[in-house]
Amino acid sequence: MGDAQLIVTHFCIPEHVTRVAALGEGFINDTFLVQTSAKQQYILQRKNRSVFPNIPGMMDNINKVTSHILSKGGTTFSLTATKDGTWYHRDPDGEYWACFTFIPDTITFEHAENMDLVRAGGQGVGLFNSRMADFEGQLEDTLPGFHNISYRFDQFAGSLNLARSRSSDMNESNGISRLEEVSSLVEEVYGRKEQMEIYWKLVLSGTIPRRVSHNDTKLSNFLFDKDRQVVCAIDLDTVMQTTVLFDFGDAIRSYSNPFPEDHPRLEEVKMDLERFSAFSQGYLSKAAWFLNKEEKTHLAFSALYITYEQFLRFLMDYIDGDTYYRTRYPGHNLVRARSQLALLKSMEAQLPAMQQVLSEIFNTH
Repeated sequence: MGDAQLIVTHFCIPEHVTRVAALGEGFINDTFLVQTSAKQQYILQRKNRSVFPNIPGMMDNINKVTSHILSKGGTTFSLTATKDGTWYHRDPDGEYWACFTFIPDTITFEHAENMDLVRAGGQGVGLFNSRMADFEGQLEDTLPGFHNISYRFDQFAGSLNLARSRSSDMNESNGISRLEEVSSLVEEVYGRKEQMEIYWKLVLSGTIPRRVSHNDTKLSNFLFDKDRQVVCAIDLDTVMQTTVLFDFGDAIRSYSNPFPEDHPRLEEVKMDLERFSAFSQGYLSKAAWFLNKEEKTHLAFSALYITYEQFLRFLMDYIDGDTYYRTRYPGHNLVRARSQLALLKSMEAQLPAMQQVLSEIFNTH
């Protein structure tokens, strides 16, 4: 805590700081609430440099995005500069810190417990994409390979080769290697490889245009007012120019499944079409106006693409020996992988219905 209290003195906060207190339990960044003698409060964050290799570029992206939204009269936080005139402070240990204004009278939700909140979440994602639709600047690619399925396939092939070469990677309970244990899941990966590469090539070629996207559209990354109306997006560390379809697809992966992404009872895991419809209605109420024909055509499949990618990544981490994702018990990543595959299969079975829902919504806009 002493570090945070010292760090905050490097930022240009005009009010008198009265208290710096830890806020929440973030998995990536350490976050603190900075209270002052005036009404304005601030958020201080220590950025995770192992997750974000280019924090100066990331902070420049955040500044461009928030400045664009504010210039149009939208609501968002604003960055607080350091006394050196930068958007971040680097401490003697090489850690990066950022500070920005706190937006009062707002709340966040971890889960969408009803359809109204699912729809409101869709409005949040759509509002962010809509506000950035006319952005003409250039953002840095701070997470190379992000949602690039060809890059993920190269990673996956490397993991398989390494696993085959290891003689000590044995499952103690049954004497077989992790790779042997998941052979059927590896087949599930490669059975969809061509389909996913075709989709990615549409993004790579520009057929599906690149726009400013949030890239982490879980419900807790949006602020709501007391009436549960969306205010703005937060946690903009991952903003880049990819396709907004990834924002939609990742949100559908999270919102449409009534269970957590590591739900162990696979027969219960599904994409709920009512949730899909509610989110889509909310999203398109804000975003339908700027989407082109190709984006509309491939919007439903984006949910399959992102869910497939997450299935592959959980499986890959299990094969690698659980080196990337934090696990709570042995085999956690395998449970996650199987659960995401079950969700993917449910989406595949309902793809025509998803497309029909979207078609009906588009016809009303």
